Parts: sequence; C-alpha cells; structure tokens
Amino acid sequence: MNRCLACLGFMAWLLAGLPARAADGARPSAVFALIIGVNRSLDPDVASLRYADDDAARYLDLFRALGARTYLLASLDENTRRLHAQAAAEALPARRSELTRAVAGLTRDIARARARGVQAVLYVIYAGHGDAGDDAWRLTLEDGRLDGASLLKEVVNPAGAEQTHVIVDACQAYLLAYERGPGGTRRTVGGFVELEAASRQGRVGYLLSTSTTGETHEWAGFEAGVFSHEIRSGLYGAADANADGIVSYAEIAAFVTRANAAVVSERFRPRIVARAPGGSSVLLDVRGLGKRQVRFEGEETAAHYLLEDSQGVRLLDFHGSPNVPLRLIRPPGTSTLYLRRVSDGTERVIPPGGEVVHLERLVAQAPRAGTRGAAHQAFSTIFSLPFDPAAVTAYERNAAAEERARLAASERSDARSRSFRIAGWTSVGLGTAAIATGGVLALSAFSLRARAGKESQARAAERNEQIADRNLAATLFLAGGGAALGTGIALLLWDTAPPAELSVSASAFDVRTTWRF
Repeated sequence: MNRCLACLGFMAWLLAGLPARAADGARPSAVFALIIGVNRSLDPDVASLRYADDDAARYLDLFRALGARTYLLASLDENTRRLHAQAAAEALPARRSELTRAVAGLTRDIARARARGVQAVLYVIYAGHGDAGDDAWRLTLEDGRLDGASLLKEVVNPAGAEQTHVIVDACQAYLLAYERGPGGTRRTVGGFVELEAASRQGRVGYLLSTSTTGETHEWAGFEAGVFSHEIRSGLYGAADANADGIVSYAEIAAFVTRANAAVVSERFRPRIVARAPGGSSVLLDVRGLGKRQVRFEGEETAAHYLLEDSQGVRLLDFHGSPNVPLRLIRPPGTSTLYLRRVSDGTERVIPPGGEVVHLERLVAQAPRAGTRGAAHQAFSTIFSLPFDPAAVTAYERNAAAEERARLAASERSDARSRSFRIAGWTSVGLGTAAIATGGVLALSAFSLRARAGKESQARAAERNEQIADRNLAATLFLAGGGAALGTGIALLLWDTAPPAELSVSASAFDVRTTWRF
C-alpha cells in the first residue's frame, strides 16, 4: 500500500510538472537527490555502523522539504523503519543494480526538466564506509565499491544535471579530493583528477568529512553521523549566516567548523573539505520556501537549540546570534515539533501546519523528558558557540591560510621529489656506466689471461701485472657501480612508494559512539 501511494505521488508530480522555483528573475531550477546509506562494510574485520541508514532517511526528509525528486538506496533496520515510514516505503538496497536503475530514473527526470527549460540541480549524498586502498579511495555499496572516477562516470555524468553537489560522510573521505596527505605526503588517489576537473568546470561541488586521523564518527546523542547531522542542520537554514536565503559553501563549511570549535580533542573534531563549483558559491537556494519557515530573531536566538519531532527524532541543532535573524525550513510531515533550549531544557511546541512560526510567540515550558543519558564530553560541546557572519569570515581567512600552507607543503614535496628523481636517475646512470666499465675491464683481464703462452719471464710478469691491475679496477668499478645503482633505485622507490595505510580501531569509544568507516 505504501509503495502504491508513493507511485501515485510520483505520477501526480509528473502531471503537475517539476518542482521548480526561481528567485529575482533567475532561471527556474528543480532539485533532485540521490541518497545512499550503508551500515555494513564489505570487510568482515570492520564493525558495522548503527546510523548510516538513519542519516539516509533524514536526508530524504530534508530534500522532500525542499521539494526535491529523491531516490533512496539503503537497507533500513527495524528501528529506522518504524521512525521513518516514508523512507521505509521507498528505500531500495544500496546495490550496484539498484544504483544503475536509480541513475537511469534521475537521467530521465533531469532530461525532462531541461526540456522544459528548467535548470536541474542534483545532490548526491553518501553516508557509510570509506575504503582507502593502495590505489584509490572507494565508497562501499552492499555488493561492491565505487571510487571517485566511477562516481563521476556512472552517476554524475549520466544524470546530466547542470550542477551537482556531492556530500560524503565516511572515513578518510578527504582522499576523494586530496592527492597528497598532510604535510605533502605523496598519495595516489583514483578519481581525484576527474573530480577536481569537474569542480573547476563549474559542474561539481563537494563537501567531504575528515579529521586529523581521517575518522568520522557517529553519536547516539544525535542517533546519526556527527558530520551528517551538522550538514543537515546547516541545510535546513541554520548555516545561512547573512539571512539571504542562500547557503553558500563558505557558510556551510564555517557552520560545521564553528559547531565543533569547542571540541577539545582533535580526534573527535569533525572537519570539512568544501570545494564550490567553479564560478559559483551556492550550495542551496531556499528563497522560494518563505511560507514554510520557523523564524527566530533577537536575544532568544543566542542559545543552543535542538529540534525534535514527536517521536524524539533529533532533526537539527543550531546556535544563533542575536544580531542575525534565523530562517529554518520547516521539516515535512504533520508531526508536532519540539524546540528545546539545551542550557535549561525548556521546550517550545511548534504545532503542525503550513504557517510561518515565530520563536518569540511560542511559550517556553518544562521539557517532556530528561536528557537521554550522559553524553560524551567531546560531543556534548558541539554547537556551544554561536554562529554568525563573523564565523564565516574567520573560516574563510583560516581556510585560505591552510590552503596556502598546503600548497606550499605540496610545492616543497614536489621540489624534494624532483631532487630525489634527479639524484636517483643520476645514480642509476653512473652505477650502470660503472658496472659496464667494470665488466669490460673484467673481460679484458680474462682475455689477457687467455692469450698467455710461451713468453719470457719478464713479459709474463708484465702481463700478470696488467691482469691484476684490470681485475682491481674491475672490482672497484663493479663495487662502486653496484652501490650507486642501489642508491639510485632506493631514491626512486622512496619517491614513489605509497604511505602506509592508516590503521584505525573499529571499536566504540563508549557504548553510544562508533567510528564511521
């Protein structure tokens, strides 16, 4: 029955036309989303995730609130199916065959939009396991893997959207974008060149999770991946620092950075790699959703709030500033929503309906329930600092400095690599020449010995001395050539050898927190 209703809804969507919107006379745009969530790794030694399927279901809710045509690939566990009935009705397994079918559907939808003069914007979302091999970094599906080049070749390019935004929450996801590790360490990464080229052409932008260890995390306080929860919070509108109705790449990156700034341990501090499509800074335009908003202004905004539905699903978090009004997209559905201020636990009830809701008009009341267990100290400090335009400026300044430092480190590494190659090939050349010379001298000594016959004692002594000299010279050339050749090969191998893979424990650091691989 649920699937039938979903099919009828899709037919109605086709008949009514694409969910397009335009602002300020701009070309109308339609939003499409492909969402993938995978809990289980193909590696039997890697622990399964708990919340990648929840992240996928919540991304579905977000993009439905945006009016997007959405495809969901995830195997939902029993708890997630109970909490997210719509996702349970639509989700298909995250397998290669289903991915192919989903991309084919997206391709048809986007072609229809473009034929009607509507610009297509595609979001490709992945929450799950990242697999860093010797030659490439790959996303894990239930029956295979997908590297960066395949992501472009099999998903982004066939879909044909004018612009695609890729969001990945998985361990070591930064390897999808960076050819070199920290400090300029040489690292070969499949898909980097293609993804970077697509970004420069203005076709693709991306948001990737990382940390100083390359790990990303799940937390039971969110019942979601930490990075994914923060991204969704920002896309609901909390990252719109200047209240212009547009969430830019700089704003979402600053939002995530600011949310985690108070986390003391870098090990638990999610970081973000953000690259906007060339020629554009826009990640999400929500200016056409003015009537479906929850609005906050004034001093009441300057606190850490979380928004839950009636089933206790934590939809988003934010910490606003009294100087900037906040406009949040109202989550879909008819459920009553509860806005909780974290500092004192007081709640405001947001009734179902389609009207704009103003925070200052809602009465604060005692919370329905106490806090669910003791949160881990690291994650309990998330969103403890306010987010405002100054945070965006600080992020952009620091990001520019980090990029300059990274490029400088890369240039130093390139210079050192060139020096190693020059020295290595020079040593190989000299070693080869010395070995060849030693071989010629050895053959010459052997030839002199072979020609020895009846001759005077003086001539024999002279010949023996020549043989000894040539043998000594041959030995010296062969030994020196071997050392030079070995040194050259060692230098070349040192320059090209990949770094050792990061070894990360898959065990939870408490009963509510797991690594996301």
